[in-house]
Amino acid sequence: MFFLTLVSSLMTVNAQGVDFDRWYPYAQASQYAQSYGRILMVYFWGETCPYCDQMNTHVFSDAAVSRALERRFVVASVDSQSPEGRALSAQLRAFGTPSMVFFVPQGGTWKEVGRLFGSRTRAQFLKELQQICAKAGGEGCG
Repeated sequence: MFFLTLVSSLMTVNAQGVDFDRWYPYAQASQYAQSYGRILMVYFWGETCPYCDQMNTHVFSDAAVSRALERRFVVASVDSQSPEGRALSAQLRAFGTPSMVFFVPQGGTWKEVGRLFGSRTRAQFLKELQQICAKAGGEGCG
């Protein structure tokens, strides 16, 4: 069992050491998404946000959600109350938590392909990820 877990965790890390199952600070996530042609999901959360807790506990912790994100996305985790988070949420017009804004790299810039606000069920979130992935180009969305 240990061996299978080890092999599984190693498979998520590519040759350059990027683990797409991990969530990164915005600058690092956007760099990885640009470099690897992945969808950037910017997740704005707040320490005292009960809906963020619900998303973290019941949605993001789900294995199917993790696999879907790992397959095609790079996730930037942004504390909306940090100085960087306040500036970034204003820049991206994400004025509440939880908010998720999705971008694809396009010609050295970013094209927004979706935005979600508020808590949702696992099933609803998976369906929305599928829609965003299809809108972004659809490769690897299955």
